[in-house]
Amino acid sequence: MAHRSGDWPPALRELASHAFGACTDANRAAVSNELKALIFQAVQDGSLHTKDWRRVRLASLEPKGKRRAHDRQTVSSPLGNVREEAARREKRQRRFEAEQAAFEREQAADMHSALASTSLAGRLLGPAAPTPPRSRGATPDPNVVDWDEYTVVGTSTKLEKPYLRLTSAPDPKTVRPLATLRETLALLKRRWAQDGNYAYICDQFKSMRQDLTVQRIKNEFTVQVYETHARIALDRGDLGEYNQCQSQLRSLYALGLPGAVHEFLAYRILYLLHTRHQRDVHALMAEMSQDDKAAPAVRHALQVRAALRAGNYAAFFQLYHAAPNMNARVMDHFVDRERVHALLILARTMRPSCALAFVARQLGWDTATGAHDFLQSMGAAVYVGSAPLDEAQWDTKNAQEALTHAADRFRKVDIKGQLS
Repeated sequence: MAHRSGDWPPALRELASHAFGACTDANRAAVSNELKALIFQAVQDGSLHTKDWRRVRLASLEPKGKRRAHDRQTVSSPLGNVREEAARREKRQRRFEAEQAAFEREQAADMHSALASTSLAGRLLGPAAPTPPRSRGATPDPNVVDWDEYTVVGTSTKLEKPYLRLTSAPDPKTVRPLATLRETLALLKRRWAQDGNYAYICDQFKSMRQDLTVQRIKNEFTVQVYETHARIALDRGDLGEYNQCQSQLRSLYALGLPGAVHEFLAYRILYLLHTRHQRDVHALMAEMSQDDKAAPAVRHALQVRAALRAGNYAAFFQLYHAAPNMNARVMDHFVDRERVHALLILARTMRPSCALAFVARQLGWDTATGAHDFLQSMGAAVYVGSAPLDEAQWDTKNAQEALTHAADRFRKVDIKGQLS
């Protein structure tokens, strides 16, 4: 599937350009170090593409205090003052243009080998292209983040390690190399099958992902780690962790690394339906090839979208029960919302009542009891007479008010985490 290669977010580029244009020789090193720390932290917590960089203010650029107006006494004519101010402005402009040009040249040269090969840019490449050697005696550009400085080769042989958010450069003694991480993944799979302890498994997977990131390991194993964690998160309904894994997987797949591309493309479509991001669904569909759309899991997700757009709830619930892979796990997060909408339509159009058994068949319940339990949870289990549930007539008129209130509760999508 066609996809644009990952890169710094535009807002981050703008922040860096502004910072290096506004700094002086006195605080350039402090500005560079603060930028490195901010971006490195964003890599670790997965917020590089979700952080609002436009609101970031660098402490190293804040004035230490107001300058005294009369630190220096100078005697000059008004014309001399104007000329001096114009000269200072011209000097600042030349310095800014020179630094901006150097920044952009270095960024273009090193993006593929340094940035693009890290999860920072979300471009988890295989072997990175070699970086042209620096000429002897060349001074590194302080305006460019040197990600090699933060790359380590782990030496730890411990299979299990709790996840701790990095606040400084990682220690190689606490980082597991690829061979150890492979053993860890096999161990975690066995533990998950035996114990099903999600809190433990999630913590261990986050620790694995961190070790992969700081070592810039980007290969089929990396894909396997993120796919496995994403599936476990979906199984437990943890959309936040699933989201983080999905974001990285999109970048991995875009680089041509093999994996369950269509499976996770289907999950993304359904997730966007859950969050009601229709514009993102349209953009995603525009990127998809015919082969993508023909894949069974993706075709199912697109059919779910079509059923919702057409208001065909009978088809929607048939698709829910026939979902491939873990598509139904994603649909679980919005199936109740769609049931309430469907019930509200029935309550408005089928007066004064309709058979509860009919409601159950149309909206995907196996029995009238299942429909009754759901209606009761919404405060809408009202009936005409006192017949058994299999023969009950649902009182659509008196149920409408409760369903209207229930629909209002579903207007806000409650999710943890955001898609990049």
